[in-house]
Formats: sequence, C-alpha cells, structure tokens
Amino acid sequence: MQAPSLLALLSSFSLLSLHAATFDVLLPHLGQSSSQHGGMGISCTWLGTTVLVVRGIAGIAILRIIPRAVEKFGLLKLYRSLSLVFPGLYIVTPLFAMIALSCVNFAAIVSTAAIFVKHALAGSASVLVALLVLNTTPDAFSAGTVVGMMQVANLFKALAVAVSGASFYLSNNFDMAITNYALWSCLALFGAAGAATAYIVRERPSVERDFPSEVLTWETCFDAEIICDS
Repeated sequence: MQAPSLLALLSSFSLLSLHAATFDVLLPHLGQSSSQHGGMGISCTWLGTTVLVVRGIAGIAILRIIPRAVEKFGLLKLYRSLSLVFPGLYIVTPLFAMIALSCVNFAAIVSTAAIFVKHALAGSASVLVALLVLNTTPDAFSAGTVVGMMQVANLFKALAVAVSGASFYLSNNFDMAITNYALWSCLALFGAAGAATAYIVRERPSVERDFPSEVLTWETCFDAEIICDS
C-alpha cells in the first residue's frame, strides 16, 4: 500500500471518479438549462432517454474500440491521452452550446454528442485503470487488496453531491449563467488535475522505487534438457 506507483494510480482514479460523478450529478441541472445561460439546452423531457441511449452506445463503442486501441497504443499512453481530453471537453461543451444558440436543435445535438464523449471516455478510462491495477500488483492477494482500495477511492464520488448542493445554494444568490460557468470551471479544474496525475502513473512497479529489495525473494531457474536414448 506504500508503493508510489500504486498511490499515484489510486489518486488518478479518485480524480477520475470525482469529475465523472460530478458531471453525472450536475447533468439534470446543466442539461436542462438554456445554452444562453451556460447550460446544454436539452429538454428535461428528453434528458433521461438521451442519457440512456447514449450510455448504451458508449458501452458498445468501448467494447469494440478499447481492445484494439490498447493493442495499438499501449495501456499507459492511451490512459494519459484520454485523461487530457476531459478538461477540454468541459470547456468546449458550453462554448459550442452558446455558439449554437441561434439553433436550439443544433445546440441539443452538440450537447448530446458531448454526453456521449464523456461516457465513452469515462468508461474507457475505468477499464484502463482496472488493467493498470492488475499490472501494478505482484500477486493475486495484492490484487484483491488493491481492488478493495479502488472501491474506497470511489468515495470521492460523494463530493459530487456536495458540488451539486453548492450549485443550488449559489444559484439563489448569483445569476444562473454565472453559476453554470462556475460549475463548468470546476469540472475543467478536476479534469485538469486528473490529467496531470495521469502523467505520474506508471504502467508497472519497479524494484527499490516501489518494492524494497529486502522484501523480495530472488530465485535462479535453470532449463534442463533431458536426452533420452531410444
């Protein structure tokens, strides 16, 4: 539990869980808000159906694309690249929705595409974290321990509810547009912190840096060729 590579991976996973869950919790508020006020311009009537369909398509995309992408780019490079997209997504989405203000339908399409990208990225990143965890642990016992720690790291999702509550509290004192852009800024900040943490994540642990040499048992193995006379 003291290995730096493991702590960095858990920190990155915690930040990923935080901003992904915050987006999901804030979606009913940001989704139905007008794009003129920094929202996504999706009708409340269609928001639930839109999220359901988009998450299903995102799951199929993850199933089809991630195995090939991992084989082509590798685990760590792909995880870092996905992490970099999150802060940009949280910045671009309200800007595109505002640009498309003249066409309500186009604004809804842009917002729906952003929801799809977010769920596809978050699901893909979670899969990559799970694979990186299996690379980090030296044995099955340690893998079970780390998987349990990942569930503890999920507790950071609870902070998403606090952000949502703060948004409703602030909306009574500030303009709706100011509140919404502040929420997008928080999401971009969490995403940027997660992207920065992803760059200190290591694909595999190393001796001395992660595991002291005195706790390891070194063994020498020899291959023996047996020649049998017929």
